[in-house]
Amino acid sequence: KEAAWPATMARYERLEKLGAGINGEVFKAWDTQDNLIVAVKRLSRSGDDGFIISGLPEVMREVMCLGVCRGIPSIVQHRRTYADACQSETGDTFIVMDYVGRLNLRGYMQRRVRCRRPFSEDEVRRIMKQLVEGVKAVHGVGVLHLDIKPENVLLDDGTEDRKQKPKKKGAVEADVGGEVKDDRIVYKIGGFGMSTKERGKRQPEVIILTPYSAPELLLHSREYDDRVDTWGLGCIMADLLSGTGASMFDGESDIEIMAKVFGIVGTEGIKEWSGYSGLAADQKSKLPGKGGVSRLRHKFPSRKLSSAGFEVLSGLLESNPEKRLTAAEALKKPWFHNRPRGFAGFFKSCVGGVLPET
Repeated sequence: KEAAWPATMARYERLEKLGAGINGEVFKAWDTQDNLIVAVKRLSRSGDDGFIISGLPEVMREVMCLGVCRGIPSIVQHRRTYADACQSETGDTFIVMDYVGRLNLRGYMQRRVRCRRPFSEDEVRRIMKQLVEGVKAVHGVGVLHLDIKPENVLLDDGTEDRKQKPKKKGAVEADVGGEVKDDRIVYKIGGFGMSTKERGKRQPEVIILTPYSAPELLLHSREYDDRVDTWGLGCIMADLLSGTGASMFDGESDIEIMAKVFGIVGTEGIKEWSGYSGLAADQKSKLPGKGGVSRLRHKFPSRKLSSAGFEVLSGLLESNPEKRLTAAEALKKPWFHNRPRGFAGFFKSCVGGVLPET
């Protein structure tokens, strides 16, 4: 049962639940004062509802990071935060954001699989350019996102009127299944719940790990920088190219994720990293015994990805953080400046190129 909203949130009329994460849930709502559709993120303070507890310091860190990202076009914009008053009533915190659209990138990839419409290399380049530019801007204001993944990339195809209140509730499934204007999609990065602005040689350890976590995070290192986010971008690029709709490094546990990661990118890079010697012995022991050499090109041969595209992919999925591309470096690569290959190239990549793997 969905938790009731406190009186402090009376100006927002809850319309539909859009999704949920580990520490809360997101709703589509109507702002009765601004006459606008917004997204409302409810963060649990009690943990009684099955979500991980979000204390006031964690909420304020997220809001601070969103605040310094204000005005970046490719970032979901923060509107308001309701913390102290709401916590005294229900124990929850609410963050109000701009409403972007009805789909995230995961849902869009899965839809393309169902429709048997694999992404061409030109489409992947267009998506990745927007995401890399967004991450570059976030890093430019000193923020580490730390949770770059398809679920945190929202799609705006310009088909929804945010100033028009929906006539009826209960239309989420139909809405998500509606037509998407592929050529008009703007990709925006959200999900700043793990983000941080604190910098130093040794960062706080990242406890919550996903198939998009960089190798140094999987090994519980506290020596990490902006390039943990560009690793996540590389994972997204690989997902788009593989055409399965799922994560390339998906696993039930950290050990399974690590086995898939190092089974494809190899262990040579991470062992050359200067921070490797400082890792705990029990973490080093988790590395697979075999598979030292990268198999990434085998996974994405030239018929799937051009040499210029592979230069970007392999640079983002470099297991040695010191050799991994930053967002700024990636954007300078020729692949992002190549012109689309026209109908002939598009047809070739669709038919003989980026097809779903078996």
